[in-house]
Amino acid sequence: MRILVVIIALLAGIKVWTQDHAYRTAMSDALIAAYRERAVQTCHRLTAKPEPVKAARSAPNPWMSSHAATVVIGNASASVALWDIDNPLWNVRYRHPQLVLAGSGPLAAACSYDVVAGVARVSAH
Repeated sequence: MRILVVIIALLAGIKVWTQDHAYRTAMSDALIAAYRERAVQTCHRLTAKPEPVKAARSAPNPWMSSHAATVVIGNASASVALWDIDNPLWNVRYRHPQLVLAGSGPLAAACSYDVVAGVARVSAH
């Protein structure tokens, strides 16, 4: 009887893990598909140098060829304690989804695009 209970508990755990993994994967793919272009544009504006218009048009966008886009929840650079729920940056630190793009070419950096606020932040790898 104990073996049967252990097997049922194990199957229930596998079912919950599979559903959670499928949900997180689908939500991550949906966020990437919906906000990738906006994130690329915002990151490019943030890192583009003020050059003449003709040179800026021909300059490659280091974020465009980034295939490694990931979604993380919360901005780790915001210094807010978990128990400080009255802090106005609490949602930014623990709830806002961030689309993280890796720079390609000579730019060895990552750009985190806050989906809710619509702002980007570039950090070194």
